[in-house]
Amino acid sequence: MEARSTPLRRSAQTLEAVDWGAVWVWLLGFVPVLYLGLEGGGYDPLVSDQAGIAIWWILLVAVAVGALPRGRTGTLAWIALALFAAFVAWTALSLIWTESAERTVAEVARVATYLGVLCLAVFSRGPRSGRILIGGIGSAIVAVVAVALLSRLHPAWFPEAGETARFLSSGRERLSYPLNYWNALAALAAIGMPLLLQLASDSRQVAIRGLAAAAVPALMLASFLTFSRAGIAAAGIAVAVFLVFAPDRLAKLLVLAVTAACGAVPILATLQRDDLRHGLDGATARAEGNEMLVILLVACVAAGLLAALLYRVLRPETRPDWTVVPRRHSLAAMAVAAVAVVVVFFAVDGPGRLANAWDDFRQPTGGPGKGVERLGSVSGESRYQFWSAAVDEAGSALLTGTGAGTYELWWNRHADVPGTIHDAHSLYLQTLGETGIVGILLLGSFLAVLLVVGGRAALLLAADRRGPPAAALAACVAFCFTAIFDWMWQVPVLPVCVMLLGSILVTTGRRPADPQGGGLAPLARFGFAALAVAAIAALAIPLGSGSLVRQSQEDARAGDLTAALAAARSAQNVQPYAATPRLQQALVYEEMGQLDLASRAALAATEREENNWRNWLVLSRIEAQRGEATAAVAAYRRARELNPLATVFEDE
Repeated sequence: MEARSTPLRRSAQTLEAVDWGAVWVWLLGFVPVLYLGLEGGGYDPLVSDQAGIAIWWILLVAVAVGALPRGRTGTLAWIALALFAAFVAWTALSLIWTESAERTVAEVARVATYLGVLCLAVFSRGPRSGRILIGGIGSAIVAVVAVALLSRLHPAWFPEAGETARFLSSGRERLSYPLNYWNALAALAAIGMPLLLQLASDSRQVAIRGLAAAAVPALMLASFLTFSRAGIAAAGIAVAVFLVFAPDRLAKLLVLAVTAACGAVPILATLQRDDLRHGLDGATARAEGNEMLVILLVACVAAGLLAALLYRVLRPETRPDWTVVPRRHSLAAMAVAAVAVVVVFFAVDGPGRLANAWDDFRQPTGGPGKGVERLGSVSGESRYQFWSAAVDEAGSALLTGTGAGTYELWWNRHADVPGTIHDAHSLYLQTLGETGIVGILLLGSFLAVLLVVGGRAALLLAADRRGPPAAALAACVAFCFTAIFDWMWQVPVLPVCVMLLGSILVTTGRRPADPQGGGLAPLARFGFAALAVAAIAALAIPLGSGSLVRQSQEDARAGDLTAALAAARSAQNVQPYAATPRLQQALVYEEMGQLDLASRAALAATEREENNWRNWLVLSRIEAQRGEATAAVAAYRRARELNPLATVFEDE
């Protein structure tokens, strides 16, 4: 009897020996990043809202039973949480003055998801869990990048990647799958770069060092194939920030050198394979993809082996004295390098070059070219015009903005270049335009806490604890840089990475070694439960309405107009203030030939989103079919006033 119970006892002992807190932290970094990354970056609100609801339910249950927070939440962490919660509250408050309640509610749901991730990450952090969280996030980023590369090197495995390429025909050659946007994929790779360098140079296990180093060439190749200027620059900036804040810089420089050299090999090989580089689909491209897959694997294996060899050489017991650089020498070297950069900048007429580059950037005409040539271009692709519109939007309501999520409506009315634009291609200017000075101050203060205060806290740590905060800081800087030029805030996988990594920055410093006593007081627990319920409701309402509208559209395409109408009506019941369910009803009624009902539904849509030109255009078409010429012309003129540069009005 005793012998029979031995295997059970051993299994129980094995389970008891597992650090389940560490497993939870690793999964917290891995699962959301991988899920959102493989689901188009989470850009689809139905994807991100579902993830947000799941996160808030976990928080609600875990806080209610006292499982979270795991330890004491420090002052810096509470400040960061309070600032971002205030930003979420201000976003919700803009429902009072917004041009579109429907769009603002969607934006509230988005930022509520980010707040949930930040709360979960902060409450889950325990002593020394920064390395584990970085490992989880880095592993997820590597998995997403691997899928991206395989979709180009072996496209037959990923039919959806081909659909994405056809949909994005203008950028077919630029690697975008599975995030479906090349700049976002490059930004994700930039975020991952310092995380991998940290793991490759500081991990206590040689296997992890080798695997992390082996992934660097893959990230380099993926970033190159996006041909994203901001993304590639962000990767360089992130690596530089990491080296500045991390300890033992010489060892990290050596790891960077060997991994970068290995990563350069597949990039150079890609330059010799035109069909593969241009994203063509043919026998030649497939053959080149198979060749590149072998080259990439060899480069990754070489990087991993070299990093493992460096680990053996640089172990404390065998490490040469010359590889240990005193802090004062390191600071002196950085100062000399900074002076050299300034001297070279003025020697090559840097100010004049910058002035010329700014002039080129401001021009709405003239593209940056394709492929490799775009990497040497400074064309803004009309970003200056997008940004100017956001500044003008802020000027119309400096304190409050026009309402969260309403930039597109403003752009349509005031655009000076044609084009359908949903976002201002700048997180900061769009936030200023939509939520005013209050909104940008709250968001800016939150980011400042992460970068400035968190970075300072990282510098005050002992050398053996400084690596994870340095990597987290560098990754957050990469995101903040790319957010200057693009709509990274609307690709949730990227802000989710920032929230997870930001939790490392705001929980560094002095933390008790014993996590006991970190739970919330009963009153605070009740207040947090109320917050969680409100967040779940804020996410569930647009999710439910959006799902029903999408179901209505699918039913209409299938020819089941009765079901389509029922789904649209249900969506209206979920969001009575929204225009989209009523517009969908108008389209279904129009298809059914019930033009009077279609006219009423379309008119109701214009009342709920009166500055959306599409609502008025649909109303104009329906009124014309009804024979109401005066009403049709009036609606048509209103649509043209709201978007005078739309292609549908080009012949006017």
